[in-house]
Amino acid sequence: MRVTATSVPARQRAEWPVWAWRVGWFLLPATLGELLADALAGSDGPGRTVATVLLWLTWAAGLACSLLADPRALTTGRVLAPVPLLAGVLAALEVEPTVLGVVGLVVAAVVPVAALSAPVGEWAIDGASYGDEHRSPLRCPGVLLLGPVQLTWLLTVGPGLAALALVARDRWVPAAVLTVGGAATAFLGWRSLHRLASRALVFVPSGLTLVDALALFEPIPLPRRSITRLGPAPADSAALDLTVGATGLILEVALDEPVDVVPAVRRGGTTAAVPSRAVLVAPARPGHFLRIAEDRGIRVGRD
Repeated sequence: MRVTATSVPARQRAEWPVWAWRVGWFLLPATLGELLADALAGSDGPGRTVATVLLWLTWAAGLACSLLADPRALTTGRVLAPVPLLAGVLAALEVEPTVLGVVGLVVAAVVPVAALSAPVGEWAIDGASYGDEHRSPLRCPGVLLLGPVQLTWLLTVGPGLAALALVARDRWVPAAVLTVGGAATAFLGWRSLHRLASRALVFVPSGLTLVDALALFEPIPLPRRSITRLGPAPADSAALDLTVGATGLILEVALDEPVDVVPAVRRGGTTAAVPSRAVLVAPARPGHFLRIAEDRGIRVGRD
């Protein structure tokens, strides 16, 4: 059934990567749990109990995030997704994993791969849509994938993991210091990662809206009636680049009348509206994005 501007479609359905994330996370206690328990067996004090409880709470939070189509749950779930693999690798350095433990490590490796996939991102971000909307996530700027994102994640979860390891060994004072300091870095890191995850191209009844705090001071509307072509950007395109350095297939939105674009304010600088009749965008799933655009009556050109 084709979607029209007056219909209210169902939210984005969960595709197989979403189920891989959910099932993988659900299976972690039955697979990786033995390896983590063996690694904690060397501690007989109360720290072992506290560490075990915290691991279960982390698992419960991650499972809940995999079940919720919500941008905040997506950010939290992606932050937590690599934690079991990292914990499992550290445990494997202390005790030799059994066959089940090796299976657990494989499952733990599947979880972050699925959680970071584009279909998972679209499913979760579209959960914030209202009525006849559909939200398509944007690709991360390429330069941020070369270290800044990974460093931000490490600052977000690293102190907490270190504190957990210290608690398991009944070293309460340094664990408390790391917990207090780690709470601040976790909040700042989560907020930075959530800002990246919230960037989207939103299909609305009147056309498109680009929501990207990295590129824009405020969202810009791209009316369906003004769009003359939406498709892969020509190599010699002179359109205003709003991709903030994303790699991969770039799309061009050409308009028959200019739209005022207010770029994001750079630190210590100012900004002003720039009229433009074409902009470049980088949806995470360009092919899927173009199919939705066609269903919504937007002029799509694939050459």
